[in-house]
Amino acid sequence: MIRRTLLGLLTLTLAAPAWAQSPTPGRTYHVGFSQIVDHPALNATRQGFIDGLKEAGFIEGKNLKFDYLNAQGDVANARNIAEKFVADKVDLIAACTTPNAQAAIRLTKGTNMPVAFGCVTNPVESGVLTRIDQPTGTNVTGIYGIPPVTKMWDLLMELHPKAKMVGTIYNPAESNSLALNEANKAEAKRRGVAWAEIQISSSAEILAAARALAERADCLLMPQDNTVASAFDAIVVAARDNKLPLFSYDTSAVERGALAAYAQNQRQAGLDWAHEVAVPVLLGQNPGTLAPVAYKAFNLLLNKAAATAAGITLPPELMKAAVKVWDE
Repeated sequence: MIRRTLLGLLTLTLAAPAWAQSPTPGRTYHVGFSQIVDHPALNATRQGFIDGLKEAGFIEGKNLKFDYLNAQGDVANARNIAEKFVADKVDLIAACTTPNAQAAIRLTKGTNMPVAFGCVTNPVESGVLTRIDQPTGTNVTGIYGIPPVTKMWDLLMELHPKAKMVGTIYNPAESNSLALNEANKAEAKRRGVAWAEIQISSSAEILAAARALAERADCLLMPQDNTVASAFDAIVVAARDNKLPLFSYDTSAVERGALAAYAQNQRQAGLDWAHEVAVPVLLGQNPGTLAPVAYKAFNLLLNKAAATAAGITLPPELMKAAVKVWDE
């Protein structure tokens, strides 16, 4: 049952690591943070990353220069950002999302400039790494999170057991979304549920895609897709207008109107990214000796108003298990 399987996984956290050393007195460390687009989930991860650096003694305005640049959803911009950080000779490129990681890795290949990626779903399938079970031996390491597909479908089927066709929208140019779509399609088949998908290339296409999908599917499940996140409100409108339950792998989507989400704790992911990857590198450890780190903290979030709009009553036990329940 969903109530039993989720309870033990919702609020896992890590104790702050005991660092063997502190930042060198009198030195200013330069971190270049590259992000593909501005939206709540990525912003929460970035804030967690900054907070994690601060906990380790790297403080903006004191001994840390933190350059944050946003690619505005443009992969070409991600490359330009990486080029700038290389030219600036930063101490670490922190690349948030797969396109930014891919750009940073290409621009620093064969160099000693450290790259620590984050906000990456599956680094192997996206070509960021060749394997995740050992150190890379290169200038690259990072933190990643493969979405909890089985748990998400447990949740979806618990709340909407009569689902016959589940629909999604995604941008195939985002390799993470492409991989997650295949995983969802396989899970739908395993459970005997039809899977409907609409591909988009920009946020301008999302409203029309959401309306078309709402005419076919009886339930919607959205990925952690940057393009989708940039216009998620349009999907919420289509779901509400058609009284469809809307689920998401993005926890920030629940506050915006999704019925439920089960995904990584974004701020904790940022903290772990800093604690376990960035800080050791800044303190002198070779990134090639650090094995990539998997996300460890996952959260369930619920929205009562969205559930009511879809004609669903949230079980009390499930609401108790959620880290937050939105009323509207």
